Amino acid sequence: MIRRILLSALVSLLLAAPAWAQGTSRPDAIRQAAESGNAEAQLEMGILYEFGFYMQSNNVPALAWYLLAAKQGNEKAIQRRDLLMSRMTQAQIEQAQQESTQLVHSPTRTQ
Repeated sequence: MIRRILLSALVSLLLAAPAWAQGTSRPDAIRQAAESGNAEAQLEMGILYEFGFYMQSNNVPALAWYLLAAKQGNEKAIQRRDLLMSRMTQAQIEQAQQESTQLVHSPTRTQ
């Protein structure tokens, strides 16, 4: 399963080459789509945070993004959410839930 996620992330990176050519950094392009409500981009933001691609690994914002994508029915996000929550404290989960609400209400917020 981890191989599949990493392969998915790699494919996403390769598909993003046109965005890089246009001067938009990969995380910025994904964040813009995620903040616009794109569940796939929200899943990718979770993966970027969870595994530390382009940014420091941080499970709280990773879970916040997974929660948003899972709420839209994204199956991969549901799986990542459940696995990540099993490794987090209740306080971390509550913090992620609060952050996910803030992401919804404040789309220009940066991490």
